[in-house]
Order: sequence, then C-alpha cells, then structure tokens
Amino acid sequence: MKYVVIGAGVAGVTAAKKLKENLSESQIVVLDAEGAGLYSRMRLPEVLSGKLPEAKLILSSGDSLKALGIEWLPKTAASFDPSAKTVSLSDGSLLSYDVLILAVGASAFQPPVKGAVPGMTFRNMEDLHRILKEAEHAKTAVLVGGGLLGLEAAHALRVRGISISVVECMPRLLPRQLNEDESKILRMKFEEMGDRIYTRASVESLEKVPDGWKIHLASGEVLEGGLVLFSAGIRSNLKVAQDAGAQVDRGIVVGKRLETSLPDVYAVGDCAQLDGTVYGLWMASKDQGNAVAEILAGKMKSYTPSVYVPNLKIPGIQLKEIMGRKA
Repeated sequence: MKYVVIGAGVAGVTAAKKLKENLSESQIVVLDAEGAGLYSRMRLPEVLSGKLPEAKLILSSGDSLKALGIEWLPKTAASFDPSAKTVSLSDGSLLSYDVLILAVGASAFQPPVKGAVPGMTFRNMEDLHRILKEAEHAKTAVLVGGGLLGLEAAHALRVRGISISVVECMPRLLPRQLNEDESKILRMKFEEMGDRIYTRASVESLEKVPDGWKIHLASGEVLEGGLVLFSAGIRSNLKVAQDAGAQVDRGIVVGKRLETSLPDVYAVGDCAQLDGTVYGLWMASKDQGNAVAEILAGKMKSYTPSVYVPNLKIPGIQLKEIMGRKA
C-alpha cells in the first residue's frame, strides 16, 4: 500500500510516523510545500522575542523523516484526481497513491482593510523572517486582533523593546476563552506591562508613512506603528480538496473515521471539519494525525475529539489562574 500525505505540519507528520510504525512495509510519502519539515508554530513567538533560537523550532526535519523510512518530498501538490488516484505536483510530475491524507492546514486570515498589503500576518517561518526584519527598525507596533496568537506576538515584540497597541473589534480580549470578569483581569495585566488596549475598535484603513504606518480606526482615532500585524484567525486551505470534488464547508468535511466524501481520501488537522467544528489547535491536529493512522491500520474504529483548553504562552500570565477570579 502507498500512503501519500499532503502537508508536513503536525497532523501530517504525526500521521506519517504512526502509519510507518503500524504498517512498516507500506510506502509512506510526505509532501512538504514549505520544505522546512515539521516545526512548532506554537513557539514562533518565542523566536520573535529572541528567547528561542530558530533551529529549536524544528521537530522533524526532512532528513529525520527519511531516516524513519518515510519519503519526504519538498514539493507542492497542485491538485489530485480521485478517480485516477494521482496527485499532480507543481513541477508537473504525477504521484500515485492508494490512500491519500490531506493535511493541508490553514492560512492566516487578513481582513480586507484599505491600504493594507498582503502578508501582514504571523503564522509561518516566512512571516517570522519578515517580521524580524521589520522589527529591527520599529519602535512601535499595532496588533490587530486580541486572540491568543495576537497577544503572544504582542508580548514577543514588547520583549524586543517595542511599544505595543492591541486593537480588538470585540468588547473584550479572548472573548471565546474568558468571561467578562476574567477578560478584565487579563486586560489589566497587559496594561500593567505598558500595552495600550483598544476594544470595540476596528481598523478602517492603513496609510503608509516613511517610518511605518498610520492606522485609522473607525472611531476616527489614528494610531502609529512601525509595523502592523493582523491576527484575525485562520481559514482552512480548501482549494485542492474542493477542486477534486470533496465536500467542503468551513473545512474539508470528514466523518468519524476522518474520511472525506471522496473514496480513500482522508483529512486531518486545521483543514478538517468534524461535526461542524474546525479545531485549529496543535493538540487536536496531533490527535487527528494519530487517529487516522490507527484507523487505517485497523487499530481504531473511529475518532472522538477530546476537550481542548487553549493556553496563553506568556510568562507570568496563566489563563487557568485567571479563570474563575473576579476583576
């Protein structure tokens, strides 16, 4: 049997490793569009802050996968044909499969703000390198979005000596994780560190100026930032599945066995939607990668999601301690 995994994030690499462990005689191929192997997206802010060397991000390099007997190809899948069971690569070559696992992940969402340029987000290594370069000369930064990654990026830039403003359209920070009282406590902690927090605020437009950007809020207020980052959530990468005829919604729709609507095609991680939910969490992606390999090896009948509690990785701030306290 030949298993092809499109994607080298935590879901794809975990699936490939577990498949090789369970079905050692099978051929396992991983397509890695970024070409960086598996790295920890969760720890990108630590590298941005200067607290972690970039090399420490790598969890499974291409060479380490090859050493396990997994074929690692630093190539992009342009499309796949479920009837012919082939994947068309961006270099024009074809790759056959018996079973295909889509672990194509998600992309950072950047709202269509007037004046903004593409790529003002923080999700991958390319983003990290761009931001590090911009941060060399920036004295101020505006983070648009008060979610987990936005707040972690804000902390990382603050550690570099950059003055931070956070603009959040919702009434409070982390509205999906914290109630009103808990969010007040979190806001006070950030303000005590010197950050300016704007809630119920939206960005109307950006204006490029010699030393960075002017950020025009809908309220009429104007902020200044040497750099601007949007942290407005993620969107599942659907195109390759949709073009092949798979059922998609906010993610690639899968059943309890993580199977798509196409024969012998499965989907896991940030691209997969199970029971209406796209989890978008590292541990959920890892669990799904393990589960699909166990299912394909006949060791598990179906996948039941766990309950995941997101964590804010900022020293001195523990969400578990904040939850339940009163402001």
